Amino acid sequence: RDEGLEFLDVTSQTLIERIGSTSDNGRQWDKYRITNRSSSVVDTHLLIIVRGLSNQIRLENASGTTRNGDPYIRVFLPNGVLQPGQNIVETLNFSRQGGNHAPPVSFSLDLLSGQGNP
Repeated sequence: RDEGLEFLDVTSQTLIERIGSTSDNGRQWDKYRITNRSSSVVDTHLLIIVRGLSNQIRLENASGTTRNGDPYIRVFLPNGVLQPGQNIVETLNFSRQGGNHAPPVSFSLDLLSGQGNP
């Protein structure tokens, strides 16, 4: 739970699995299943933060960027919570600036629970 903090890092409470990936003409769509593997609920908004993207890669469906410049997607959880054992599926849409000369899409994901802007 948020324990009065602005954001709570819930990455370790979840299992993040890439369940699909397609690409076409400089675009890439990665589908992820995020499962709450803890015994506690994840509540409020879930922020999927994409860290370490090259400046030639853009997250097309970003909700915004963090103070550090990393793009994120804000997920409004069903009924406001992700119960233990429950999962959601989200797709990350990337575009590669510079076409085939851009580096491969490479990143890590962090998950935060909370409201406001990270």
